[in-house]
Amino acid sequence: MAAQLSTMAEGSAQGPGSTLPGLYSLTWRLMRPFLSLIVRRRVKQGKEDPVRISERFGLYKTSLPKRVIWVHAVSVGEAVAGLSLIEALAAQLPDQPFIITTNTLTAAKLVDDWASELDLTHLYQPFDHPQYVDRFLDATVPLAAIFMESDFWPNLISRTAGREIFVIFASSQISDTAVARWKNRPALAAAVFGAAHLVLAINERQADRFRRLGVKAEIIHIVGSLKLKSRGMKIDHSLITTINKAAGDRRIFLAASTHEGEDLSVINAAQILGDGWFTIIAPRHPIRGKTIAEMCLKESPGKKMPTRRALQQEPSTKDVIHIVDTVGEMGSLFSVADIVFLGGSLLPFGGHNPLEPAQFGLPVICGPHLSKNQAEFDGIREIGGVTDIANGDELANAVKAGIMTDKALKASQKAMKSYAEKAGKRPAIAADYIIKLLHDRTSSQ
Repeated sequence: MAAQLSTMAEGSAQGPGSTLPGLYSLTWRLMRPFLSLIVRRRVKQGKEDPVRISERFGLYKTSLPKRVIWVHAVSVGEAVAGLSLIEALAAQLPDQPFIITTNTLTAAKLVDDWASELDLTHLYQPFDHPQYVDRFLDATVPLAAIFMESDFWPNLISRTAGREIFVIFASSQISDTAVARWKNRPALAAAVFGAAHLVLAINERQADRFRRLGVKAEIIHIVGSLKLKSRGMKIDHSLITTINKAAGDRRIFLAASTHEGEDLSVINAAQILGDGWFTIIAPRHPIRGKTIAEMCLKESPGKKMPTRRALQQEPSTKDVIHIVDTVGEMGSLFSVADIVFLGGSLLPFGGHNPLEPAQFGLPVICGPHLSKNQAEFDGIREIGGVTDIANGDELANAVKAGIMTDKALKASQKAMKSYAEKAGKRPAIAADYIIKLLHDRTSSQ
């Protein structure tokens, strides 16, 4: 639904802080009677938290912290970046409350797992109807609003700016296709991108795209992607022990964050790899675990259903595939794998974050669709850490070819860990820019 609603952001507007009249606002007014039905359908699909539906309408069951720094993410990748930035900001502002808004259940679970040590409140993003946005802003009174990656909701941004709240785009990137769409709606683009007080772009190419959309050059700084948590990924040693025991003498192939349409390629690769390999499939959306298990059975009639972590089933040395359909396990899986295929790259999902396996020194296999993390893939490819495949038929051969000699592996691991270590310093750099912006306003008042 988020993608469908984002497409609606092609109406007209009057300028920063405006109420966005025209097609965009009219569409939301027309949709309002149906939003409850849409949410209920998403609950049935397992895509919404039934207990917290009211948050989509800017209604909250308890009072919320005020004068917050608000970070808006979408799903897991953006939430990782947002949490990294919050941790860096909290290190310098220990008494500052934070709110992070997300759209997906998996992102909410990630936030819950990492939020215990921070003064952090998680909320689901309100729909971009002006009334719901205003309710959210009234309830939280942000000092600053930080929009992660490329999620630009016109009312959320323009109405925030209209209250003289700092609008910041962080870990920012936008595709050429999206730039073209925004330029076809210049008034709406002005309302959104003209609202920014600070843009922290991932590279010079992205900075140029924001300049083309009207962002002033002097407020754009190149920091890089923030998609690597400063404290590292969580490790479950009992899971590592379980997997190592099941793998035995076999090598471990991890298919990480796979999407619908990619799993069959992984299953076929596992069959081709044969007895010397143990394959783990960790789907991006854990709810698909049952579907993947049924797919495995269909492709291998007569064999038993693969084990699933969500069902607390432990794999054995007789299992070829184990499905880790739970959240927050990727650090453990990267720790134990010999090589990883990063999902979201065989089909046009934009690819997932290669910085995460890089911090474990893992060789990465990816398909051709890498737009969301192109800069990081390019950087890791330069140091020999990426193997590109054109389609799923090439996956098994790429897995075999990706296993290096001990000497080459040590050199590759050292280079990738060094790259990831440097990337891990980016949130602190981004935090410095944001705190300076806040300080300059305080000093001028």
